[in-house]
Amino acid sequence: MRIRTILWAVLPCIAILGLVPSAFAHTSESGYILLLPTEYYLLGGTLSVALSFLILSLTAPKAVVAGYQGHLSLPWIPAGVFDTVLSAVGFFLFAGLLYCGVEGARDPLTNPLPMVIWSVGWVGVTVAHAVFGNFWSVLNPWRFPVRVLRRLAGAAPEGKGPVALPDWVKGWPAIVLLMGIAWYELVSLSPEDPDLLAFWVSVYWVIGFIGCLIFGEAVWLRSGEPLSVLFRYLSLLAPFSVETKEGGQRVLLLSKPGRRVLEAEPPTVPFMLFLLLSLATVSFDGLSMTFWWLGLNDINPLEFPGRSAVTGINTVGLVLAWTGLACLYCAAVWTGERLRGVQDARPALGLMVLSILPISLAYHFSHYLTYFLVNGQWVLIALNDPLATGANLFGLQGFRVTTSFLNMPDTVERIWQAQVAAITIGHIWAVILAHGLSHRLAGGRASRHLIGQIPLGMLMVGYTLFGLWLLSSPTGG
Repeated sequence: MRIRTILWAVLPCIAILGLVPSAFAHTSESGYILLLPTEYYLLGGTLSVALSFLILSLTAPKAVVAGYQGHLSLPWIPAGVFDTVLSAVGFFLFAGLLYCGVEGARDPLTNPLPMVIWSVGWVGVTVAHAVFGNFWSVLNPWRFPVRVLRRLAGAAPEGKGPVALPDWVKGWPAIVLLMGIAWYELVSLSPEDPDLLAFWVSVYWVIGFIGCLIFGEAVWLRSGEPLSVLFRYLSLLAPFSVETKEGGQRVLLLSKPGRRVLEAEPPTVPFMLFLLLSLATVSFDGLSMTFWWLGLNDINPLEFPGRSAVTGINTVGLVLAWTGLACLYCAAVWTGERLRGVQDARPALGLMVLSILPISLAYHFSHYLTYFLVNGQWVLIALNDPLATGANLFGLQGFRVTTSFLNMPDTVERIWQAQVAAITIGHIWAVILAHGLSHRLAGGRASRHLIGQIPLGMLMVGYTLFGLWLLSSPTGG
């Protein structure tokens, strides 16, 4: 009965997508302009999210929570030497990439460092964490050298650092570093230059290494290193997770995607702001390339003068995108709590931000889809000859990157539909999770639980429309 209730809530929303007419449109890749109206897609996607909220409001909150219960235990996962080998692989792969960045080709398209960092790492690995779980916790480039150094010093490999990181500081270093990553990717003049990228990636690694030594590996990676923080939260959406039982035995769990979101501890204010920043950066990346944004700053998008002309306005825009989203989110949650008769909105601010995780995932997938389809081919070329010595490691010599699929109406339409579907499904998923999370806040009181969701639900519907508008807007730059 409970499963039937959930299906009744979701299937009509999916059906709306199926009824949307197949109007041809170009994707959001820079340099392409939508040739035909996409209002049907915008309307269909937005109505899907709105309808999902309305139907869920008629669904017993316990049905959502109960629908996520249960998991399947799979064979145990080895620890010890297995972990050490994986962490060593992660470190040496990272070191090899840095070496290729310095010694490889000067062309960013054929140098493995920028191709792997931005295409495989920032795009592919981020999405993969929402599918396979938090594998970065083992493969990150700090775990192996930090533990080796601590062991040589006679300290416990996983012990605490000599300095305790104050609770009020936790999360803020991750915000600063994530803002730095976002600025470097979206605003700086040459984010894919191999030499510059190798330098800044090295600086980033040193910061993480020092943080792990001073504050302890577990504390710094959980509170100060932005990739570890982001991947840890995104992995809450994954159907796979690892649970450590008594005696150190580890079990691989298979559960419904998003189950651990409903069970997670509420993030503190810094981590709440961190998650909002992760969504705002991708949103602003799309906004900064639109004709609307460029025209707002008196720049002809058809004669784009280069990044140097928009460095200042995009820096301001990036900060405003984050602060604007944070203000909208806080206002929606605060209003919802007041409607429920609750004076202190701080518990809700921390808990409900977890519901935006599917939205962040959907935006990340949709925004970078065409980028990944093209640059993923360049990754293969770069890895085939990583040092530009004429090597042919994978037999791909003569392989040519193709972008012809971006000129084929049928293919472009499928890409556009995949982007729209991801945005819409991500928001519907967020509405479902918000329904379950708000049930925790309301203490099981259905009426108060429902009324408190209305402002945040309205924000999600509005953000759906905004995201679909970004996908359909002509871009330049």
